[in-house]
Amino acid sequence: MGLEERKKLLPAPYTVPVLRWDGEVVAGSDEICAFLDERVAEPLLYPAKHEGEIRRLERAASDLYWVNGWLSTVDAAGFERWSGARVRKYVSGGGAGVGPRLLFKALPGSVTSRMIHGVAKKSYLATLRRRGAELGGETGAACLRLAAERDTALVMEEARAMLRAFDRELQASATEFFCGASEPTSADLTLYGMLERWLGNSLCPGLNGPAQPSVIDGMPGLSLAWERMHERFQRDCTLSELDDFADIATSVGDVTWSRKG
Repeated sequence: MGLEERKKLLPAPYTVPVLRWDGEVVAGSDEICAFLDERVAEPLLYPAKHEGEIRRLERAASDLYWVNGWLSTVDAAGFERWSGARVRKYVSGGGAGVGPRLLFKALPGSVTSRMIHGVAKKSYLATLRRRGAELGGETGAACLRLAAERDTALVMEEARAMLRAFDRELQASATEFFCGASEPTSADLTLYGMLERWLGNSLCPGLNGPAQPSVIDGMPGLSLAWERMHERFQRDCTLSELDDFADIATSVGDVTWSRKG
């Protein structure tokens, strides 16, 4: 089953994450976090005392998403560090079909690497343009601006400026997490997801590498938060070589739960 067919097994708009829990279907990271807070008493992902601030920080961390993708896909060096070796192995093993595999074997490695990056870059820029048109508003405008941008240094500085704001928040916190929380909040987890691709291995050791390993240099608050969460989730949530993993084969069903009712 191809990617497009598998996506249609998810509830609209056919994106992940989606959670199934005791007959409920919940879509989207923020919705899943709110659902878990309702079902699991402690620790709260949205601590009541700081819920408004956590949601503000969560939205700000979500704004990193498209810059994160640009620096991991459009930037050639970032793409190579993040997934170049994995994609080459996939193509050379026939995962992309017989034609690409034969072409891969016939051409020099430097040529095939540029070709693979070119395909990934073209696809991501097309996604930015499509999502920019669909989303509209500030987020849509940011996508369209990034789709036209080709200067890695400018995008890197944009990312670092956004990250410095989080670093100030974390340095002012009494703990390594936002708002003095003793455990990661939803905002911490959203930020961690961005940092894992830039600094870690996307929870796939041996398959992915850090796309932008210097992106938080000089940011001690972020560095500490990253170290704490990476250590925990690398141990408990590694996504490669899962013994009990099974891809979805039937429809997940429509969304049944929303915090908005």
